[in-house]
Amino acid sequence: MKVFLSWSGTRSKEVAEALKEWLPDVLHVVTPFVSSADIEKGRDFFRVLRAELAESNFGIVCLTKDNCRKPWVLFEGGALAKVLDNSSLCPYLIDMQPSELPDPLRLFEAAIADEQGTRDLVRALNSASDSVKLSEHQIGRTFDRWWPDLKPKLVSKAKPLGPSVEAGSYLFINVKTGLVLKAGGRPKNGELLETVACSGDDRETWTLHQVERRYYAIASAYTLQCLDVEGTSVNEKAKIHQWEFQNGDNQKWSLVVQKDGSYKVKAKHSGRYLAATDEGVKQMGDAESRNQRWWIAPVFGSGF
Repeated sequence: MKVFLSWSGTRSKEVAEALKEWLPDVLHVVTPFVSSADIEKGRDFFRVLRAELAESNFGIVCLTKDNCRKPWVLFEGGALAKVLDNSSLCPYLIDMQPSELPDPLRLFEAAIADEQGTRDLVRALNSASDSVKLSEHQIGRTFDRWWPDLKPKLVSKAKPLGPSVEAGSYLFINVKTGLVLKAGGRPKNGELLETVACSGDDRETWTLHQVERRYYAIASAYTLQCLDVEGTSVNEKAKIHQWEFQNGDNQKWSLVVQKDGSYKVKAKHSGRYLAATDEGVKQMGDAESRNQRWWIAPVFGSGF
């Protein structure tokens, strides 16, 4: 029985990976798939993803208050709903209640990521299996045996980002090029950033989270990952990519206002600035170049 585990963002990913390891211990017929662990480097990501979605017998969508409206989750959830019966798609709710689910996810029977909710999820998987099914007594015994292994893994290891500034979303528009900063195509550590013509793509939208006085984490509203200087490097033109928030100084940025109302975005650990270069998005020492300056424009009605 193939089970597709959908996730978006650090907290959701942790839970999906924990379920991947745990579920086969409870139900031996289950073969879970999670993209962060099961797609080999060099493979065509979207081709593998489409194949796994088409072949899955059951879908579990790991949801948080932050990701339940994100395009990536809705894409995978929608794709699963097309190939599965409603009873075979289960939102697994992390630190949230069923009443907080948006449409269309609220149409499906959800399970809360606690002991009772996870027990109900195991029962649903057992009922959906075309292979040998366990009795209610057997499910109870095997669940009680393995639940202590999963329980601590449902506690988040990620650092909390805290609420976004004014609950708003922003575009970062480079003064020199007029292009906007865009996150990678999937919520994966190390995905490259780029600057592109503004198209309204959700990957062009960013949120600011104050993590220290005068310093912010700048997170993609799409991937929930942050601007991060690779390897905490202080070198000129070190790469800036996206990474889950770990509270490092290489993920903290101050906003230095300029006379024209634009901003320089300064890394705490290196004192260098976010810059759009011909070689990609880099950190650079202070200069008068307009490629280091950004208009930070609020996005209204984005739904985030």
